[in-house]
Amino acid sequence: MEDRTITLIDNEGKEVVCDILFTYHYDKLNRNYVVFMDRASRNVSASEYIEGEGGNGKLNPVQTDEEWSMLEDLLNDYVAQMDGGKNGGSCGSCGCEGGCESCQGCGSCDEECDCQDQ
Repeated sequence: MEDRTITLIDNEGKEVVCDILFTYHYDKLNRNYVVFMDRASRNVSASEYIEGEGGNGKLNPVQTDEEWSMLEDLLNDYVAQMDGGKNGGSCGSCGCEGGCESCQGCGSCDEECDCQDQ
C-alpha cells in the first residue's frame, strides 16, 4: 500500500504526522495541492505541493482566496463522499451548479468531473 502520510515540523521543532486526505491538480493555475489532517489534533489543512527531485517535494502556503475557496469546495465534496453522499454536496472538481445529483458528466463545462462516478 502506498504511504499516505506526510511528516511536518511545527514551530517548536516537533514532528507532526499527517494523513493525506487527497491531492488535486488545479488546471487553471497549473498547481498541485495536498489536503491533509494532523493525526493528533484532527485539524485539516492544505498546501501547494511542488515536486522535487527524487520524489521529495516542497510545501508552500496557499496564497489566494480563490485557491482557498476551491480547496474548501473540494474538501466539502470529499467529506460528503465519505459520508455516503448523505449531505448532498456540490461538484467542486468541475464547478457544476446544483451539485452532483444534477451533473450529467459535465456537459455544461470543459473540465473533468468526479460526479459521474457516483
